[in-house]
Amino acid sequence: MKENKIYVDGTVGLGGHSSAILEASKPSGILYGFEWNEDSFKIAKERLKKYKERVKLYNKNFVYIKEILQKENVLTDGVLLDLGISSFLLEGSKRGFSFQKSEPLDMRMNLSLKITAKDILNNYDFIKLSNVFKKGEVPRAEKFAKFICEKRKKKPFKLTQDLVEAVKEFYKTSKKNLLAIVFQSLRIEVNKELENLETVLKDIPDILKPSGRIAIISFHSLEDRLVKNFFKNDPRIKVLTKKPITPSEEELKRNPRARSAKMRVGEKVNEQ
Repeated sequence: MKENKIYVDGTVGLGGHSSAILEASKPSGILYGFEWNEDSFKIAKERLKKYKERVKLYNKNFVYIKEILQKENVLTDGVLLDLGISSFLLEGSKRGFSFQKSEPLDMRMNLSLKITAKDILNNYDFIKLSNVFKKGEVPRAEKFAKFICEKRKKKPFKLTQDLVEAVKEFYKTSKKNLLAIVFQSLRIEVNKELENLETVLKDIPDILKPSGRIAIISFHSLEDRLVKNFFKNDPRIKVLTKKPITPSEEELKRNPRARSAKMRVGEKVNEQ
């Protein structure tokens, strides 16, 4: 990080990475921050207000990075995307992101979205539901989708607990990693996460300065595959991490949720 530079945090969350970027780039570095979730955005705005005009925050999805930077007529020296779902959303949002709490099956990052997890489970036809689970790499996706279609005839899905019970009944297990995959597949569909990631990956090289850097932290294979292919196939980006960077043992002690994190870093190629 250097002073007088412009940075983008595409996934501000509660402002942890943004604070670190602003501290490292003081006194004059500027940060453009994007946070889609309304509650996280309010908290981050409060936490980062001490940086005054050095931070510009938007309550928008990161697909708007290119549009906003072009409107501002700026290029950036570095972009960070941390694709993990925050502890705050899992534990404090009351939107059903976690299988460990009984909450409404919502899973919308932003309430402007029309479709909830409940809508998907109760209203998607068998083929659409199968595709959601297949795309999310849920085991025996088609059979599980058929099971859900039968189950909802008797009683609609309303709470996370309803889905947890269906998973336990179908798979005859309550393994956490299985529940996590099922919940994740629905969350990805509700928020169009993979489509949005593809969009932003295509856009980022357009708003990077020559030698500007992009760092992306992903937490599951579906995201990491997209990121890996982007770094490999986009001629505008030079890969700086032959293998992804993973957390140290010390970091894992501090934050066990980081165990599946993979960071890939690239640099904008100087155009001749």
